[in-house]
Amino acid sequence: MKLWFLILGFLSITAHAEINLNDLGIEPQVSSNIPTLTQTEFSERTKKLKRHEVLGLVTLGAMTATMFTGGSAMDNDLHMYLGVATGALYAATAYYAFTAPKPSGVIDKGRIKWHKSLAWIHLPAMIIAPYLGFMYKKHEENGQKHTGLEKHHSTVAGLLYGSFALSATLMVLEF
Repeated sequence: MKLWFLILGFLSITAHAEINLNDLGIEPQVSSNIPTLTQTEFSERTKKLKRHEVLGLVTLGAMTATMFTGGSAMDNDLHMYLGVATGALYAATAYYAFTAPKPSGVIDKGRIKWHKSLAWIHLPAMIIAPYLGFMYKKHEENGQKHTGLEKHHSTVAGLLYGSFALSATLMVLEF
């Protein structure tokens, strides 16, 4: 299992795909309609999106570890602690994406459009999955039956992981 973490860590550090202007919704031709950013805004956008990219890969690693420890969630609290850390990393990753200045009039295309669209799946799942996990563990500890939505914690977590991993893959691999 440690080998998987080493492989994932190595891939997270070394893998990245180049993004071209078309992916960002900007046509490379000379036109008076090209949205512009000041140098300060451009530098801030670049810095924040780079942090978003790095934190996204770190979050994917933490999320992978959380998924691997799900089977032992009743034996110890490691799964819960990894989930909390993943949630904090996820929030930081989202912060950098949402606060990066974007030129007005830019229309997302290609991989960027898919990357952003997948957030409509993994963001709600990231909000719901921890709550369902908390309820599941609480019912287990009290010897209660799982009759509510908490019995779908692993399904929601799997949907979260799959959509987040696909979103990251779209940005890391060039195809």
